[in-house]
Amino acid sequence: KLAAISRSMAMIEFAPDGTILDANDRFCQAMGYSAEELRGKHHRLFCEPGYAQSAEYQQLWHELGQGKTISGTFERVDKAGREVWLEASYMPVLDAQRQVSSVIKVASDISQRVALEHESESLLKAISRAMAVIEFTPQGRVIKANQNFLDTMGYRLDEVVGRHHGLFCRTSVSRPSTASSGRRLTVANTTRTASSG
Repeated sequence: KLAAISRSMAMIEFAPDGTILDANDRFCQAMGYSAEELRGKHHRLFCEPGYAQSAEYQQLWHELGQGKTISGTFERVDKAGREVWLEASYMPVLDAQRQVSSVIKVASDISQRVALEHESESLLKAISRAMAVIEFTPQGRVIKANQNFLDTMGYRLDEVVGRHHGLFCRTSVSRPSTASSGRRLTVANTTRTASSG
């Protein structure tokens, strides 16, 4: 079973103090090292210096030494110093005396997914800086609006949240729209042409 996992996942084994015992090909490829380069080195090799010296890092290895399994998304650094994001589980291996004999880490490299998420987040922030953005419930009530929208329409946020879209329409053209199953996000260009003079 372990061999099957090793074929499909990045795996590395540590001594209880964090010293690297072995790593499979997938882990070596993800981090840019050979197994020979890793054996005998400490796990902190994959960490930013500030984190490796932190109390949080010491706590990680203390808990693993106590036999606690730790799972999550971890930011690490490869041989070239590039950021690598791993979705991983650190699993202590117990001996016959119920003492931790080693720690196996099984991981997936999710760096590409995290990069796309960061790119999308940056894009949304850029849109928010340049455009007027408001978000509605399916019933047309305001959930939130950015500062560009508020400045353009002359409202404060507390004046619009919970109010209906009709607030922004002339009475003669305001009609309730058919509710859809999702939220609506409205984006408007607020670019203004400076008048000469």
